[in-house]
Amino acid sequence: MDKRQKSEENWAQWFKNHASSFTGALFFDEPLARYTFYQIGGPARILAAPKCLEDLKLLKEGVEATGVPFFILGKGSNLLVSDQGFEGLVIRTHQLNLEVQTTESEKASDSRDSEGFLLRTGGSVLISSLLRKTAQEGWSGLEFWTGIPGSVGGAIIMNAGTHLGESQDRLTRVETYSLERGTRFGPSIFTGEDLKFQYRKNLFLPPGHIIWSADWRMDHVEPEKVKNLIDETLKRRKLTQPIDYPSCGSVFKNPKSSGKNAWQVIDQLGLRGHIEGKAQFSEKHPNFIINLGGAKASDVLALIRLAQSRAAVELGIELEEEVIFVGEE
Repeated sequence: MDKRQKSEENWAQWFKNHASSFTGALFFDEPLARYTFYQIGGPARILAAPKCLEDLKLLKEGVEATGVPFFILGKGSNLLVSDQGFEGLVIRTHQLNLEVQTTESEKASDSRDSEGFLLRTGGSVLISSLLRKTAQEGWSGLEFWTGIPGSVGGAIIMNAGTHLGESQDRLTRVETYSLERGTRFGPSIFTGEDLKFQYRKNLFLPPGHIIWSADWRMDHVEPEKVKNLIDETLKRRKLTQPIDYPSCGSVFKNPKSSGKNAWQVIDQLGLRGHIEGKAQFSEKHPNFIINLGGAKASDVLALIRLAQSRAAVELGIELEEEVIFVGEE
């Protein structure tokens, strides 16, 4: 047994020894393709799905005791996992905090609307279910997430958005817990000027932090108004995006300095519909790489690298991935 294999066995043994204290789910050598929108990915040496703060605390103790590398996985909507998987601990946060609660007594300080209020959501809340709730209640402010897969935590990390806006527009507070070695286990609060973002990127979350909750500046409007905007946006996205195949959504960020959208760059390169293995630049929307069935991470990466190299050489444009790659190529 080599040094790496011995380390993996030590990691796994620690978590097996403490499994009885863990209220969530623990798996070993678990295929990650089951947990990503792409339906691609090799196994995680350890996969943990915590249900509460005590579970998170135990995982922090495991990280401290073993030094196991870890990765935080939400709904897996914006990930491409290596065919070799991830040699370490994957923490799946999909059921960690599902809170959705208004704080009517707290006015959103910068709201121009007297009906403004704050909405607190758990980081694990699914965006689609949250939008259904906002439409039912007449809570306006997060419609820019319409059609975006994944969870609230992932949307904050990526500053997710559409032509209607992005996460930073309504965010007022984020509460996190750190699993990083050498840090304390307790809440960290980010507000006001702490909340720094760029296009499709946050600039304030330290490595190893799990988003526990977030507060959003909202407005009361007629429920029908919220529902209509969501329905219209969903209809448009269904007409323009390849929702019938597994994908991660947009693969590349829009190269704004070029004056073009990413899909226009790929189209100009003649790569619309181009196939590598079982992966394809979508005919419908070329900034989506779809899994035609049985695609490997290497197939998707081949398309990504092809577009990047040709865009640089032929157009002088740098295409930056929006999708996050996990594991070794």
